Amino acid sequence: MIRLAGKAVVITGAGSGLGRSYAFHAARHGARVLLNDLDTSAEAAAAEIRATGGSAVALAGDVADWSFGEALVGACVERFGRIDGLVNNAGILRHGLATELREADMRRMLEVNTMGTAACGSAAIRAMLRQGGGGSIVNVASGSQAGDIALGGYAASKAAVAALTFSWALELAETPVRVNAVSPLAATAMAASNTAFLAQQSAAREVAYTDLPSPEVNAPVIVHLLSDRSAAVRGQIVRIAGRELSFVTHPMIARPFLTGDWDDEAVERAFAEVLDGCQQRLGLGYERAAVN
Repeated sequence: MIRLAGKAVVITGAGSGLGRSYAFHAARHGARVLLNDLDTSAEAAAAEIRATGGSAVALAGDVADWSFGEALVGACVERFGRIDGLVNNAGILRHGLATELREADMRRMLEVNTMGTAACGSAAIRAMLRQGGGGSIVNVASGSQAGDIALGGYAASKAAVAALTFSWALELAETPVRVNAVSPLAATAMAASNTAFLAQQSAAREVAYTDLPSPEVNAPVIVHLLSDRSAAVRGQIVRIAGRELSFVTHPMIARPFLTGDWDDEAVERAFAEVLDGCQQRLGLGYERAAVN
């Protein structure tokens, strides 16, 4: 069944990997797609979509440039008459332990992963609200937002994307514009660059993955979130991990361990008697069963 018939969708970072698979799957479901990447790879992918009967155009540019986010959305509206969906897929990864993190790498990850998402998302939301009829924003977060070895900078940039997702969903709760995110997993060039740290990362957290699926495994989830069939889903992060499809829990306040008035001794006692024994886990894990 065609799920995106006639919808105009922008996908950033669509020249290869996950973004390319999202674009092809969206086009197969009837979407008119605007592909973006830094180079000519997006145009090559768009040409391939057109060769198979799909509707696709491309616009090269850097989403880290705030004004380009506006231009990208404007190009979609100019070409297709409206914008119904945006997949904020463009992202980069630079490894670095806390003792080795470089300023240039940190800044570039924040520029592309966080500022790029903010620029394109803000422009798309404004356009969707102006045109009426609603729309769907799908951001790309990461399981690393829970913390990961040698990925502190990347994790921070993706945790910010999660926070944008939650905040925009709250702001737009009474509108027809929806905002969600995905936390994908796939065999891509980015994933391959992480091979040297994978064993160490897996040993430090509960959730470990050895067999990475193809990018195409993730694409049906993107199409569903872009489609009207997911109209009831707002402000969620969908984890796609091989044969597991789940929601990522939102940040929350754990049960209070000290209430009322306190002094230095009361705080020290509360930590020693309660908090020290129920600290939150580090790294990506599975939700624990509720304890009564």
